[in-house]
Amino acid sequence: MYNSIQDTLIIGKKVIYLPSCHSTNDIAAEIVHAGLFAEGTIVITDNQVKGKGQRGTVWQASPGENLTFSVILSPSFITVSEQFLISQVIALAIRAYLSQYVGHVKIKWPNDVYVNNRKVCGILIENSIQGTKIAGSIVGIGLNVNQKDFENSNATSLSRETGNLFLLPEEFQKVLTFLDVYYQQMRSLWRHNDLRQEYLSHLYGYNETVTFNYQNRIVKGTVTGVTAIGKILVKLETEPEVLELGLKEIEWIIQ
Repeated sequence: MYNSIQDTLIIGKKVIYLPSCHSTNDIAAEIVHAGLFAEGTIVITDNQVKGKGQRGTVWQASPGENLTFSVILSPSFITVSEQFLISQVIALAIRAYLSQYVGHVKIKWPNDVYVNNRKVCGILIENSIQGTKIAGSIVGIGLNVNQKDFENSNATSLSRETGNLFLLPEEFQKVLTFLDVYYQQMRSLWRHNDLRQEYLSHLYGYNETVTFNYQNRIVKGTVTGVTAIGKILVKLETEPEVLELGLKEIEWIIQ
């Protein structure tokens, strides 16, 4: 059903399809541990029963309606201090893919992708470190494609936004093409600053007034940037200085 792709340089040359599994990231980790992989290998399933999200949450998707897969990468050219660039590049690739079909596609820090203020894609990246370098990355992607009904009112899908149904194998190939293009850009060290600027240009709340939950208070603020290690820089109306915050220190309020 899901075939390897020949038009890319790295990503998608080998595709492992499982009708059902607990977590594609966990399966990918087992493959890496066994040493049985080439960079760019994909693990994809129609039914992920224990998908993982950010902050230890569970990623829920209706079986057979979405794209749920993991990519095995070996970005040893990335240092530990700049590992957030991997998240930025993956989010940019998904944003570029979605922009073929819909407008108002934004990246919500750190790497969720939203369409019209509704979440359409979740990304979970698990890195392994060797010395000062990133030895390997497992990139888990959950992309809502044809699902129409969600328990979470803040979720949407490509079908819901466009009114169309999509052939998952065809969209899978398109997504891999965008991922490969952006991954190649990341391999060019001189492109790193450009990629960071592109990420900022599509970041929800960048130079705009948005709403946060900070220390159990609902406050207005503006995103002013993101550090190299992935912390968000926020100027809140209630604080005199720009704050540098991690994932568990601030929460978005998106309506």
